[in-house]
Amino acid sequence: MIARGWLLPALGLGLAALLVTTVSSEPTVLVAQGETTPVESAGDAADDSAIWFNASHPGDSRVLGTDKQRGLEVYDLKGQRVQSLPVGRLNNIDLRQGVPMQGRHRDLAVATHRDEGGLMVFEIGRDGRVVPVGLARMELEKIYGTCLYRHGDELHVFTNTMDGRYQHHRLELADAGPEITLLREFRLDSQPEGCVADDRTERLFIGEEDVGVWVMAAAPEAATTRELVVRAEPPLAADIEGLALYGSDFLLVSSQGNHRFAVLDARPPYRLQGTFRVDADPVAGFGDVRDTDGVAVSAHGFGSDFPQGLVVLQDGRNAPENQNFKYLHWGRVLEALGLGETTDRE
Repeated sequence: MIARGWLLPALGLGLAALLVTTVSSEPTVLVAQGETTPVESAGDAADDSAIWFNASHPGDSRVLGTDKQRGLEVYDLKGQRVQSLPVGRLNNIDLRQGVPMQGRHRDLAVATHRDEGGLMVFEIGRDGRVVPVGLARMELEKIYGTCLYRHGDELHVFTNTMDGRYQHHRLELADAGPEITLLREFRLDSQPEGCVADDRTERLFIGEEDVGVWVMAAAPEAATTRELVVRAEPPLAADIEGLALYGSDFLLVSSQGNHRFAVLDARPPYRLQGTFRVDADPVAGFGDVRDTDGVAVSAHGFGSDFPQGLVVLQDGRNAPENQNFKYLHWGRVLEALGLGETTDRE
């Protein structure tokens, strides 16, 4: 066992304390319970994912996965590809459901479009079919990561670039297509990618690949002061890649440098609860998960397949086939790390 000290953000108050927590130096080992059809592009192609929940028929929910050489792929809960949208090189993706826009509630996904230098907006219908809405161009070079934030009835977007620049926009839909309004800007000292916002607590978690995970206020009127939650050092290792939230309970972090995933409390003092890796299951036929970029988690119950929530992990190897995404039961993560029942659900 090793003892680690973690900086504790007191969001918005500028107070930090030091918590010493004991976490095993070795990760818990899990196996996948499902996987998607490999993406259509060879090489480094699969990147990030987002989970759409079908409230009427949970078993008909969808996983949206980016192919950063080609576009967007849509999968069912069995991992079968049900749609392929060759819209260009997409990187990160996030979604929100039930957003009021143009007189009705919409389920919207937003992805960074590296060819066009903007945000590609998609709408998900009640049947799970994904339709491109349009592109909102940005004045950013080397656009990279993105995440969404629901601010009241407004939909906001955080977008970053490889040189550490962040922009915070409000997204709206007009007859001519998506429109964005710049609200804030800030910068990290080095390359970011993953980010995730908690709409309920108004916290924004941002990853800086060689440094760690920061937390700051998500609200547009707030200061851009940030504090470090966890460092990119043992039991984690750079690069820090994808971030995802399980409700307001837990933050999931992809520790790409050692093929692990860290689970932290998503509320102060942001205690590190443990790490896990995903090894091959020769009986079920699912491979291990390595070199992970994006991660996604949903706290919804998806019927008998994933009753306590779904985890989607990009698999950066999946040899000898093209890269793909692996599915895990969130309940098995909780059990393996001894976390028991959660208190918050989406």
